[in-house]
Amino acid sequence: MDAPTTLKKHDLKVTKIRLAILDALGKTELAKSYAELQASLAEFDRTTLYRTLLALMEKGVIHKALEENGESYYALCSDCSIETHVHDHMHFKCTICGVVQCLDLPKRLKFSAPGIHIDSIEVVAKGQCGNCN
Repeated sequence: MDAPTTLKKHDLKVTKIRLAILDALGKTELAKSYAELQASLAEFDRTTLYRTLLALMEKGVIHKALEENGESYYALCSDCSIETHVHDHMHFKCTICGVVQCLDLPKRLKFSAPGIHIDSIEVVAKGQCGNCN
């Protein structure tokens, strides 16, 4: 699906910064850090970039793949909406080159604990990617 259609599907106006973010995230299957996005989208101020990322997350267009050492990594969602923002995958970070990516899981993870209601589960794996291994 193209970026303008994606934005309209999620009840978002088509703006230059939203299109630029979706273009930057859509060029690769890897998640991009806020610093990478800020560098590649330098024409937009950091406050506008941050607020736009929040709006895209709230509407289920993107998700935060990882937050580590004060750095956030973002990736495109596949089938999320504002009502259902669920991911059946884990996030992987290479301990050598630092790339972050979403990896599909063969089965949906389910956990339960007496007296606890779990809304979401986040799984982060670390190791060496195919390029560094």
